[in-house]
Amino acid sequence: MVAEIKFHSLIGGDAFESYKPEDPENFSLILRLIVGPRGQPGEESFDITICTPASLAEECAVRGFVLGRHRLVVSAYDPSLIMNTVSKLVAHCTGLSWGEVGSKIARIALWEFEDYQGAH
Repeated sequence: MVAEIKFHSLIGGDAFESYKPEDPENFSLILRLIVGPRGQPGEESFDITICTPASLAEECAVRGFVLGRHRLVVSAYDPSLIMNTVSKLVAHCTGLSWGEVGSKIARIALWEFEDYQGAH
């Protein structure tokens, strides 16, 4: 089973490609990916923070640290480069079941079911 991005947008539903940060070399945003098995029904939500080194430096100056999980650091805002990169990363997530694939994608982006335990 191979994963594919079926839809993407910024948190809040705005179109990623038409977004223009105030400073393309200093921004941080959350991109929501709707991902499912390639050529099959079904999809789940994954969130990844797209940011620049300058935004990380600002966050570090304020908080004293930056955690790196579920982030893609880019030099500047280039929607085509970002989506191409994220799409390739997701497409490399394969497995025998969707659970296996989803857990691999969760290394890249925050899965809506990450740490889900179910009813006991």
